[in-house]
Amino acid sequence: MKRLWIVPVLVLFLACVLPVSAEGEGMKVNFTYSGARTYAESAYPFEGKTEAVLTAWKGERLFLKVAVEADSDQAVQISGEPLKSAEGTDEIPVSIGRLEGVTASLGLGENNGLPHETVYDRILSGVQEAELHAGTPSYFWITINTGNAPAGKYEGLISVHAGLDYDLSITVIVTPYSLAEAGMAFDLWQYPYSSLFRYDLIDDSEPFGAAHLAALKQETALYARTGGNRITCTISDEPWAHQTNYDSPSLVKWNRDGSGNLWFDFTAFDAWVELCDSLGINGPIECFSILPYDNALIIYDDMDVPGRVSYAPGTYEWNNAWQSFLFAFTDHMEEKGWLERACLFVDERGISEIGFVKDLLSQVPGAEAIRLGAAINAIPNNIEYYDIFDTISISIGSLPKEEGDLDVFLDHRRELGKETTLYNCSTTFPSAFALSDPAESVWTMLYAASRGFDGFLRWAYNAWPNGLNETADNPHFESGDTFLIYPDERKSEAMKPSWSVRLCMMEQGRNDFIKYQALRKRLSPETAAILETGFERLPRFYGRDNGYGMLTHRSEEERIQMMNEVIRLEALIEKAAAEAAAEQTGISFFQQKEAMGELS
Repeated sequence: MKRLWIVPVLVLFLACVLPVSAEGEGMKVNFTYSGARTYAESAYPFEGKTEAVLTAWKGERLFLKVAVEADSDQAVQISGEPLKSAEGTDEIPVSIGRLEGVTASLGLGENNGLPHETVYDRILSGVQEAELHAGTPSYFWITINTGNAPAGKYEGLISVHAGLDYDLSITVIVTPYSLAEAGMAFDLWQYPYSSLFRYDLIDDSEPFGAAHLAALKQETALYARTGGNRITCTISDEPWAHQTNYDSPSLVKWNRDGSGNLWFDFTAFDAWVELCDSLGINGPIECFSILPYDNALIIYDDMDVPGRVSYAPGTYEWNNAWQSFLFAFTDHMEEKGWLERACLFVDERGISEIGFVKDLLSQVPGAEAIRLGAAINAIPNNIEYYDIFDTISISIGSLPKEEGDLDVFLDHRRELGKETTLYNCSTTFPSAFALSDPAESVWTMLYAASRGFDGFLRWAYNAWPNGLNETADNPHFESGDTFLIYPDERKSEAMKPSWSVRLCMMEQGRNDFIKYQALRKRLSPETAAILETGFERLPRFYGRDNGYGMLTHRSEEERIQMMNEVIRLEALIEKAAAEAAAEQTGISFFQQKEAMGELS
């Protein structure tokens, strides 16, 4: 009896036998690499082909990119029906969107003198047509959602009409395993005020009113579907000293009455957290920041007039202000049932200042339940310095080159039951800029899994610059650095955000991370050791300055090497899944390969 659910997909083997691109009279249609750019040479197994065979777990989304090119100007339409099981009783939905190009600077900032490239990063969901220009390819994005589909083989076609009809074939084999078997911390810092100031339809004097919440719900639903499980909250105004285009006010309004007493309005804070909870984002509530970059607070007097004060950490004024806050915050979070989820998060601040926070928490009854979190840029020689943090995220640009030093730090925190994640952002490599190779995001997640991190963090999810959607440029940072979704047009009534290819690649990497963790628990110790050994072979990549201030691959050969490493480890994960099934059913991996031949 065939057991379709235990069959792995040997991607590299199949890539050698798949048909090449469909070509008619002056027309070319094929799958292509999911990169923002088009490369002359690629290790992508479906490059230039018309068939793709993939494997998936339940709850996973798969992504494919289609290129359509013609010798003359003409219209093109693309469509796809759900993939069907062999019996025709079960289906997997397929959605299609057009990739839209935006310009991106090769350096830092918006200097018009910097060279720019067009990158196809923005995914216009549901847009299935384009006007082809002679010799210039148009790109479409295919998303396949396995959901809770029964294990087995599913097949279907993507149809392209541009004068003539062309078909692309997709086969997906769904295993019985589910992404729900394991998890990871997946944290993309959100900016809930961005849409308030972005859209003309929203009155910016009514934060978290009906229109603002409607826009936020769409943005946050995309975050939830990608796997995001942390909530970003501001508890002081501009905790990052206004690094972003739009304002980042505090979600907690600080007030002072006529007697000089502080009191706090949590209305906006509650609206934001409740929206996230309604979408299934029910992890830690990360509050920024008891140590804002410039130590500033905006406090409203009894006439509702704002005033700015700045209190240095450890001073009497700082201690008095934040102690008042913590008394109110602790009571409020306990009343809402959120106290154990509360995390006071500080970003790139000195350890001496953190000591003041720890002392302050000890002075407030109940505040010991509040977690402490930090993003850090260096691992100290005395690794116990950071023991006070329940969760830490380390910049990928600050990891020690000696892997043993990193292992010591991670082992120490694991023994304490503390969470440690990896992050990337501006001026790091690998990263998720508009011009970053998509393999960088997947590699980053695989590297985090291989080293034993608990998850991943990135700044930022939707801190939009002013020029979107024609350019991804930022006045201060690399193009695309501060956002992973695109907003709708300013005058739009729908206020519908768009995915980016970069966010999809993060999701793919997140899925790989979860599969690795789940399989290590399923496999026998001997087979798990084989999987872990394969992951330990993952090389580090450091990048170089491209001459304009942005880090990129040191060479085209290294770019290909990174992509090959991603393919190798994803194939290893699939083989490990087959081995896990073999250990459970007694059917050998070689028997499964034979079944694979029958299926293909």
